[in-house]
Amino acid sequence: MTSIKRPLAAAGAAVLMGLTLTACGGSSPTDASKDDFCGSFKDIVSTTTSVKGDEPNEDEWKKIQKSYEDLGEVGTPKGIGDDERKGFEAMVDAISGLDYKDAKKAFGDKDGSSSVPGVSKDDEDNIEKFTKYVGTTCADALSGS
Repeated sequence: MTSIKRPLAAAGAAVLMGLTLTACGGSSPTDASKDDFCGSFKDIVSTTTSVKGDEPNEDEWKKIQKSYEDLGEVGTPKGIGDDERKGFEAMVDAISGLDYKDAKKAFGDKDGSSSVPGVSKDDEDNIEKFTKYVGTTCADALSGS
């Protein structure tokens, strides 16, 4: 994967393999339909994979952030586990709140850690759980991505 697709696009393209990131501080709905939730996540995949080159430019970064903000507005379906929900919140918050200059520093990710700036180890663990949830819940919707 290219450097951007490791820490940031992991949320999009890597959902096909596994995900890693943050969401909207607990204020997102908790009763989204599965179709709306998976459709919003499919938009993230599409936006992330449309990046030209190895790293997004500032306009592409804004589009990526907007897709995460949209996911935060849609929220999660009923029945999502507490850890998975925390991972959702951490992913949305981290990406939508990460300014381009700071995000650009993470694009290089020379150590291959795939970490997102400002995300704790506990959040990373919950993001991984959320990634697995998305992979299972949205497998049909994402299979054509």
